[in-house]
Amino acid sequence: MVIIGIAFYLPFLIFGAFPYNTKINSNSDEMGQLLEGFESVDFYAMSEYLTESPEEIQREIHAFETWEGGKCRFCHAVKKEDRDRMAPTLYGIFGRPAGVGNNYTYSDALINMKTNGLIWTPETLDAFILNPSEYIPGNRMRVQGIEDPETRKLIVNYLMRESKPIKGE
Repeated sequence: MVIIGIAFYLPFLIFGAFPYNTKINSNSDEMGQLLEGFESVDFYAMSEYLTESPEEIQREIHAFETWEGGKCRFCHAVKKEDRDRMAPTLYGIFGRPAGVGNNYTYSDALINMKTNGLIWTPETLDAFILNPSEYIPGNRMRVQGIEDPETRKLIVNYLMRESKPIKGE
């Protein structure tokens, strides 16, 4: 029974996602300070990232959700109604400081990047998924980076389309 308990809980320890965690890593005052100068930027309105072509949208979905693409969907939730997964949600990621989110215990490396002012933009996310362990040494993302710039662009486009917060939130 102990072995089964450890086997069940080990992924939560490795990735820092705890099913009972309700901690919020930043209060509203700290978020205001972190986002100073970024509040007026609507990264989701950057239409140069998006296309309405059904074929391109399918390529974006494939890049984000499949093992051959970014493998992202296996660990990250994207939409508000998605269940929590083993990694932090990417819902509303653009314009959000690194290391900020509900129900996830971030690594010290990401907390330090938050303190240093890293804000997730299409460019910073692209650089992160190119080589996560080099961009933020000591983070918990245990996948290799994605060298193909086209695949990274598709992933960023997917997130621009699918993780957009609902107005008024």
